[in-house]
Amino acid sequence: MKDPDHSLELDKILLPNENSKGERLCHGALKMLSRGKGASIFDAIKLKEAETGAIDRELLSAEDNEGFTLLHHASRCNKVDEVIWLLNRGVEIDVLGNNGLTALNIAVRNNCTEVVRILLQKGADPSIPDEENETPLLFASRRGYNEIAALLLKDSRTEVNCANSAKFTPFHGASGGGDRSLCEMLLQYGADLFAKTGNLTTALHFVAFNSNEDVCELLISTAKKKCPSVRDFLNAKDVEDSTALHVCCRKGASKVAELLLRYGADYEAVTGVNFSTPLHLTAMYGHEEITKLLLTCGADISSKDGHLQTPLHRAAAFNQVNIVKILLDSGADKEAKDMMDMTPFLGAVVHGAKDTAELLLNQGANVMAVDSGHNSCLHLGVKRKQLEIVKMLLVTEGKENLMKLRNNELQTFVHIAASLEQKEILDIVLRDDFWLSQRDLNERIPLHIAAENGSLECVHSLMSCKALFIYGNDRDKDGMSPLHLAALNKHLETCVVLMSKGSDVTALDNQQCTPLHLAVKVGSLETVRLLLSPMLPNTLEVKDKDQNTPLHVAGMHNRVEILNFLLDQGADVTARNSKNMTCLDEAIEWNAVEVAETLVRHKRWKEVLCNTPEDQITPMEKLIEKLPGVAEIVLDQCINYSDLPTNHPDFTVSFNFLPLDPAADPTGHHYFFGPASMAKYRRESLLDHCVTQTLLKWKWLVLGKYVSYFNFAVFIAFLIVFSVFIVQQRDKVNFSSGNAVTEAGEDSKSLPGVIFAFLIISLLKEIFQIFWQRLEYFKDYTNLVDLSMYLSTLIFILPYLTNQELYGDVRVQWTFGTLALLLCYSNWCLSLRRITSLSLYITMYIEVLQTFVRVILIFAVLLLGYTLVFYVLLKEEDTFSSVWVSMAKIFVMLLGEVDYTDILSDNVVNSAKVPGTSNLYVPLPVLSYILFILFVLSVSIVLMNLLVGLAVGDIDSIQKTATLRNLIDQALLVDSIRKRYPTWMLRLTYKEYLEFKLNQNTTVKRFVFSGTGLSNEDFLDIIGKNESSQNEDEGDLDEYDRQRIERQEEQMKRLQATVDAQSKVLTAIANKLGINE
Repeated sequence: MKDPDHSLELDKILLPNENSKGERLCHGALKMLSRGKGASIFDAIKLKEAETGAIDRELLSAEDNEGFTLLHHASRCNKVDEVIWLLNRGVEIDVLGNNGLTALNIAVRNNCTEVVRILLQKGADPSIPDEENETPLLFASRRGYNEIAALLLKDSRTEVNCANSAKFTPFHGASGGGDRSLCEMLLQYGADLFAKTGNLTTALHFVAFNSNEDVCELLISTAKKKCPSVRDFLNAKDVEDSTALHVCCRKGASKVAELLLRYGADYEAVTGVNFSTPLHLTAMYGHEEITKLLLTCGADISSKDGHLQTPLHRAAAFNQVNIVKILLDSGADKEAKDMMDMTPFLGAVVHGAKDTAELLLNQGANVMAVDSGHNSCLHLGVKRKQLEIVKMLLVTEGKENLMKLRNNELQTFVHIAASLEQKEILDIVLRDDFWLSQRDLNERIPLHIAAENGSLECVHSLMSCKALFIYGNDRDKDGMSPLHLAALNKHLETCVVLMSKGSDVTALDNQQCTPLHLAVKVGSLETVRLLLSPMLPNTLEVKDKDQNTPLHVAGMHNRVEILNFLLDQGADVTARNSKNMTCLDEAIEWNAVEVAETLVRHKRWKEVLCNTPEDQITPMEKLIEKLPGVAEIVLDQCINYSDLPTNHPDFTVSFNFLPLDPAADPTGHHYFFGPASMAKYRRESLLDHCVTQTLLKWKWLVLGKYVSYFNFAVFIAFLIVFSVFIVQQRDKVNFSSGNAVTEAGEDSKSLPGVIFAFLIISLLKEIFQIFWQRLEYFKDYTNLVDLSMYLSTLIFILPYLTNQELYGDVRVQWTFGTLALLLCYSNWCLSLRRITSLSLYITMYIEVLQTFVRVILIFAVLLLGYTLVFYVLLKEEDTFSSVWVSMAKIFVMLLGEVDYTDILSDNVVNSAKVPGTSNLYVPLPVLSYILFILFVLSVSIVLMNLLVGLAVGDIDSIQKTATLRNLIDQALLVDSIRKRYPTWMLRLTYKEYLEFKLNQNTTVKRFVFSGTGLSNEDFLDIIGKNESSQNEDEGDLDEYDRQRIERQEEQMKRLQATVDAQSKVLTAIANKLGINE
């Protein structure tokens, strides 16, 4: 009967495994075994084996969550009997765990010697490495498990030089561990004495690192036997070019170093990183014994490393006083210089090695030595804030000459002291006023340096000196005062101190900049506020050398917060610099969107925009061209809503048209009309803005509506009269007789006079426009169509007015009459573009026509070639009888009317000849067929499909941009109407502001505004929505939240109703089936 306190029921340590047959060993039970508390697990297994006479093999090989079996855990706990029992039951001896560990690896790691012996006897493979490629022998050698290593080495399968992934061998591990007997054992079994790791480290390096003198002697003696030259072994270098001697000098392994030197190690070898010799390393780390040993062996005391530093430099820098004494006693050069011209004494000063510095001075080191920057020890000590050393230097002999030394910037040590945050060092020298006025290369005194670096304590100390008070506004070579430098470097508190001591805020540097200019430039708002204090002289409008005010500087450097502050302070937004540009002009020029937005959003935006320069290019025009987003903000600013409720009868919306229509002369040097510029640069959002639309509708109302309707009606009347007249007269004309009819019939005698009167009035209007617009008139193709139409009509109608034949040939008169009729109807068609619903289609037609003309002009050479070819081949046929007739036929064939039968087929098959001659219609039939087919392919098919494709593309493009095109046509129409009016009439109808009372849309107003869109409900709704978007954002949000909550509640109700319905259905089904709870 087992002790219940120390036994485990088998059922409790076995877990069923659904994925495999049999049972799996409990992970917790195996953990207990691994801690030595689960021996009774085997008792339980053995008991079951005794009861059943057999045991489940899967149970013995079951794995825990780490992939370890019973054998792994028994090996870890050094359970020899259990290991033997498991192996006798056929358990796999070399099964791998999750980390690639066998039972042998586990036993070695836990120093279980007996288990290792049993496993090896039972056939465990000692050459199987873990996942890091480390064999059992390597682990045993690294940890110094001599007995286990001996067992492993006796096995013939063990590889004595098997290295891990870092090429680390068992001999490396044994050498680093310092166990001579283990090293001897490995060497006896063939360990490679000269093996190197991945970092080229040898066993000798490991011995030196761990100061193992005994092992070192073993390695050297063995190397002497195996290596022709033991020096090569001793001086082997790792990946950093360090020898074993270098390692000894770092670690202070004096005994090992002595051995290495005795057997010929190179004491002048240098590392590859910074070319350090062993003596450099011992000097740096302070190993006195090795230093003396190296010097005794003859190491070069003046050798230099990669920085040209001697061992004395290293010792001085690391304050190794004893080493410094040894080196000096051995004749080291105390004035040797490194690559920065630093002597050991200067190095000691830089690193704060006071004791070493005193020693070197006592040994006669040159206190006047300077580095490559001509910095003296005093400069360097102050710069490194070595207060104690500075105090020592200021009492040394020859301090007067030392204090006068200047560096390459001509700075004294006081300049350096003034740049520090603390004033302790500066206070030491403030007793002597002479140093306070000394100037450096930039003509700066120490106060300049302190102000530039924001050394507040130093500024306080310097300004407290009465002698320095007169230098408070002193200038450097750039004309900057200390206040300039403090403002330029954002040192607010320093500025406060300087200004409290009388620094001049109006001082100008060589660029004529005040401290305010510099503070704005670097973006220090607090400094700007300080400099613009009401108690100080105002420098807000002071201009620099380029005539830039602080406002210009803020815009140039994108200082938005400062820009707002300067505007609030009343900065002149109309001020111009040497380039004749305002702050907004500069922002537009450099695409500074944030600056431009800040300017136009400010309450002084009207001042910013209503400022036209000499070139008359308004800021709004520049914004439309380069910053349309900012221009849209301006348009938003142009709408003003009254404070009354939106449903109040007197609620008013006013529009400011001044930015878009600055009331300039259309015939002036530079003419600007906002919508026209928007159309030019295709700014759809700006054209569609309610301010732009209101302006266009208003201009159409006062300038274009009634006049355009009247002109359109008169033109239609003219077109009808002219059409009727020319049709009537055509019946009376006989072109074959060559005689023209110059007298109208009884039924149409009055028509020529009516037509002539219309022509005279129209031509006078055109002449007036030419006089008014000059060359601008001829840039509009519609003007050319009008002028051509009137002139050709006049030429046609003149013979009927004079009752005389004026041209000698009736064909001349009727040629112009026919052209006039065509131009009249073309002009009528173009005039329909003013109707919004029709303009898109007319635009499509014009675009396709332009594309067709461009393509035809490109391929005109090809068409001309085919014209001449068919003329040569088929001259006998009527359709190709001349070059001109042939060209006309080619264009007809281009459209698909190839007339194959009449041109080729019948004439070739029937060998048709020209009547009365023996000439064939098709003299070269084969060539004619070939070229005819080629024409059909290259022209009728390819070229026509190209034209169709281009036309489809144009139409698709027009449809995609239909809104934009309509807006552009609308703007250009109003602009063209404005240009036709004289200045006095434009001034008479000009309106800078327009007000709407949205709730008073009376019948009279609708009648007056009809045809303009100003009274349309949709347009008025858009205006009202703008007000809502500006003044009712919070209300809109509340309404949105309320609607969202209502929708959620409604969804919850529907969901609850659905759930209730489903519950009723399920209850009914349950009742039907007789299911009870």
